Amino acid sequence: MKLIKRKKEKTKEKDNKKVDIETKETDKKTLKKGSRDIKDFFAPPSFDRSHPDYIKVGNKYVRSFVVNGFPSIVSVGWLDNLYNYEGDMDTALYIEPADERSALEELTNKITQFEAQLATEMEKGNIKNITRLQNNVQSLYAQRERLEQNYENLFYIQIVSNLYADSEDELNKQAQMLDNKLKGRRVNLMPAYLRQDDSYKSALPFGKNYLGDAYRNFNSGALTACFPFYNSEISHPDGVFTGVNLATMTPVLIDFYDRNLLPNSNLTVFGKSGSGKTFFVSLLTLRSTLKGVRTVIIDPEGEYRGLTKAVGGTHVYIAPDSPTKINPFDLEEEDETDDDGKPTGYKVVKIKDKVSDVLNLIAVMAGGLTREQESLVSTVIAETYTDKGFTEDPKSLYITEPSFNKETGEFYHQGKKKPMPTFSDFHNKLVQFAEESNNDELKSLANSLIMFKKGEVYDMFDCQTSADIDFKNSPVITFDISQLEESILRPIGMYIALTWTWEKFIKKNPEVQKRIVADEAWMLVNKNMAGYEYTSAFLDKAARRIRKRNGGLLVASQNFLEFENNELGKAVLTNASMNIFLKQDASDIDAVSDTFKLSQGEKNFLLTAKTGEMLIKMGEESSIAYALSFPYEKALITQK
Repeated sequence: MKLIKRKKEKTKEKDNKKVDIETKETDKKTLKKGSRDIKDFFAPPSFDRSHPDYIKVGNKYVRSFVVNGFPSIVSVGWLDNLYNYEGDMDTALYIEPADERSALEELTNKITQFEAQLATEMEKGNIKNITRLQNNVQSLYAQRERLEQNYENLFYIQIVSNLYADSEDELNKQAQMLDNKLKGRRVNLMPAYLRQDDSYKSALPFGKNYLGDAYRNFNSGALTACFPFYNSEISHPDGVFTGVNLATMTPVLIDFYDRNLLPNSNLTVFGKSGSGKTFFVSLLTLRSTLKGVRTVIIDPEGEYRGLTKAVGGTHVYIAPDSPTKINPFDLEEEDETDDDGKPTGYKVVKIKDKVSDVLNLIAVMAGGLTREQESLVSTVIAETYTDKGFTEDPKSLYITEPSFNKETGEFYHQGKKKPMPTFSDFHNKLVQFAEESNNDELKSLANSLIMFKKGEVYDMFDCQTSADIDFKNSPVITFDISQLEESILRPIGMYIALTWTWEKFIKKNPEVQKRIVADEAWMLVNKNMAGYEYTSAFLDKAARRIRKRNGGLLVASQNFLEFENNELGKAVLTNASMNIFLKQDASDIDAVSDTFKLSQGEKNFLLTAKTGEMLIKMGEESSIAYALSFPYEKALITQK
């Protein structure tokens, strides 16, 4: 009786548990009926499968293809036109390993078949197919040997693609364009007639193949060539949008100021006239401004005025009739930094560096100096600063007691910066030094420099600096030197703008990210320009030293050969962590190729590149991209 009672109790417990489970399942179904799962979020609203060669998925027309024609030999990049198609397209590659024992047996049977056919043809004296049969036999023997020695394995592959368009006409047009491109590489696409739904699902990222009868056998080497592993990607986490990768159609994001990614922030941009060089530099400047990068542009052609106005920057004309003046003798204190470029908290006035910069300027003005002249002129420059009371102590830059200048009628209050030496101060000192030493060379040099003094034909740099140049609050400052006479004044103006920017801008605020853009920088390294050895030396110095001041130098030029033919110009190239090339002239391409070890494909790309297309070289990496601009950016850059 007790045993029967226990059995009844257990049966009752099981019945109760079964009821609980059924109740829970009913509750789940009840809740599920009124909720949405992940499939509901990405499933298209409708499918139209009434057409034999395409389907309509929502508002998109889709044609699904299977690759059924292959070239006899495949190499890396043979599927580029499929993977990198400019339109909207998905491609799936299915791989299955083959049974090696069965594969060896089939190869042996094929070898036997071809050898028998070859023997028959030779007995008949029919030479029409002998070469083809011999090649087939040799190829099969080689393939079997590699399989037997386990050098290679055999696989079955299938390639399925979905092509998307907004209309049936557009779908047919794109399908024809794609087919023409692939036929050039002996690749044949076959639309999956009457099986578009199965083919469409096979190309989706589900990893399931619904077409089991379209495989092709590939060995290991051929299979390796199917992968797009060779496409270079540049995508820094906090980078500036620089363009679109033409190989992968992904954004190119570059962070020029992350020292874990790039050794320095220097950049070169080379491209022939009309290649889009200036527009690209403008685009990069505009986007860098949004990241907090402050930029000074040396503009020899007057092309950046609209950009500067668009971002609320300062546009400075350097011309004889310009109200804004620059004194190349300006001296500034600077923040000392450690080896990593971090400020130490101390300030110093590096007079020796400034004397060197001014010496180079005098050499440019004079068209060159001898060693003796360099030594004597540097002494005169140093004494010019000493006579004004300037030392390496930052306090020497400021007035300690109030004073009144009778010549200018200006009152100098305590704490204000002292008036800086001018070119006239230097020239008067030089004449005095030449007369006291009775040095004919210095007298001749002083006479050649008279034209740069106040009141003479080229006196625009004999002045005190204007107070309206706002380095502190302007995101972009442009020095427009397009109005200067090209052969003499323009290289001088470019050099003065660079050195003055270094003194007033680069040496200040090491915590702020900065960039100097030297457009048409070939003028500084061209051997036909007066004093080119001094201007190219300063460009080289800037490229080497700007990193410690949290800055970067962007050198843009049409003429690559000018840099290639100048040793200091070459040094500027090697000190750039990134080199960007737009379309190149045929006369420059060999020099570019030799310097940067370009492949034949890269050379061909640079000779045929469209406007805005570029090759990016970053160390050993290469990437091709397009400088994509948005309509509002184009409007800002191109405004006058």
